[in-house]
Amino acid sequence: MTDVVSVSPTRLATYAACPRQYEHKYVQNVSSPDETKLYLHQGKAYHEMIERVCDATDRDDDPAVIYERAMDVFDETWTKHIDPDDYASDAHQEYQRRETLAGIKSFFDPEDGDGIEHAQHSVATEKRIQCERDGLGLHGYTDNVLRDGDTLHLIDYKRNVKGVLGHWSADRLEEHLNEEAHEAQRVKNAFQTAAYTEGIKDSSLYEPGMSVRFSFYGLLHSTDTQSTATGYTVTASGRARETTDAYEEYYDTIWALINAAHNGITTETFNPEPFDLIQEEACGDCDYKAMCPEYIATEVQQ
Repeated sequence: MTDVVSVSPTRLATYAACPRQYEHKYVQNVSSPDETKLYLHQGKAYHEMIERVCDATDRDDDPAVIYERAMDVFDETWTKHIDPDDYASDAHQEYQRRETLAGIKSFFDPEDGDGIEHAQHSVATEKRIQCERDGLGLHGYTDNVLRDGDTLHLIDYKRNVKGVLGHWSADRLEEHLNEEAHEAQRVKNAFQTAAYTEGIKDSSLYEPGMSVRFSFYGLLHSTDTQSTATGYTVTASGRARETTDAYEEYYDTIWALINAAHNGITTETFNPEPFDLIQEEACGDCDYKAMCPEYIATEVQQ
């Protein structure tokens, strides 16, 4: 891959969301003033819990043993990643701890938890991948790689899969490419799917003739809180969203989007276009709008 510039799906997605945001974040290295650490640290905690359980599990381990293994690592992993000073109150921290524990309990439930299969079939966690397609370099880490016969199933763990790319919404990728809509989240999902699907084929885990699947898994997709006489209880359940069919059907569109973002990054083209769409869909939640010349100009005109 000499002379090939390798870019992560996250950077590509930031550029696709708004080139100017990419410039502020990655070129000028401007820290986001409103960035919260709570969900980031919570995510690191449950990612490591899943990783440790999967790495310690053999294919024939009993589901009850896997569940107890998850419970054993919870407190240590939570304490490692959570800083109490990040929370407005002890009550807030306790709620998020209970929410995460509920998600882990559901995921590794011995009766029907999806995590049992994930652990038993895991052949690699935090697997670094790198690939090159038509001069476009991609790299990143996939959270878990499952093997079932001649199929490798890659998993990316998220908080939830609301708004995540599905085969029924993949046509919106074409609308984004044609500048008819702004679908930053689904475009990011497409970039991740492409990078990891193709990257695993260039790894030692892949054997000729194998099929590859890719899914996002929302560990805390559905949560609920119920009051009790002594306080409250939190329940949570996960949900998978597979993007394999969307990737196969919209392969050319996805790689055209990758090419556009990759080319914009490597040529340092940071003008946000079409700005009307970006402003409507992305500016409202952008932490950099106070320093964005295009956004400021529109505010002055008003």
